[in-house]
Amino acid sequence: INTGELVGFEALARWVSSEVGFVSPAVFIPIGEKTGNIYKVDRAILKSVLAWQQERKKLGKRLYPISVNISPSHFYYPNFVSNIEQLIKKYDVDPKYITFEITESIELEDVICAKKIINELEAIGIATSIDDFGVGYSSLGYLQELPFEEIKIDKSFTDSIAETRMHAVVKTIIQLAADLNMLSVAEGVETEAQHEGLQEIGCNLGQGYHYYKPMSLEEVNELLEQYE
Repeated sequence: INTGELVGFEALARWVSSEVGFVSPAVFIPIGEKTGNIYKVDRAILKSVLAWQQERKKLGKRLYPISVNISPSHFYYPNFVSNIEQLIKKYDVDPKYITFEITESIELEDVICAKKIINELEAIGIATSIDDFGVGYSSLGYLQELPFEEIKIDKSFTDSIAETRMHAVVKTIIQLAADLNMLSVAEGVETEAQHEGLQEIGCNLGQGYHYYKPMSLEEVNELLEQYE
């Protein structure tokens, strides 16, 4: 936020069907979760990300960290970490360019298991991020137990940052992240006023329409040509 440097991306699930056209993630993701097939969506997105990074590596271009959302059921899936490690080795991409976002709303009730998985991911070089921070009810209860490297501040907080009380809440979250040696990332930054407000209170990173709208990998490649 302080320098304006582009430092990474988040991979978003988008589906354009040849039969019905655009299908909203709000439609197909809940169906994937309900039918137990959401891990296939996760893996398809991760494969696309790894293939893109592999191609950039072959071309000698700079690689950027990519955040990939992991569904709750997939996160706790047997052999989750070993399967991920195999994929990364297959594409020959340094794991440091992958961050897994784990949504706070999954209610990480099995803290011991979650901590084990996060530590295993860290051991192979994959960072983890707690997504949508602040909208759940047990954040602080497990935040001290789980070695996340990043806090993503929910968009609903960013939307209301101009309000005095919300400004104080966001400032506290950012300070908490700093005290825990975690990066703070504000989601849903849409205006210059929000950007300046976050900058003023020391937020590390921002993402949202104020910077760039969602784009295809082809559009991302065109964008990055400006930096190469």
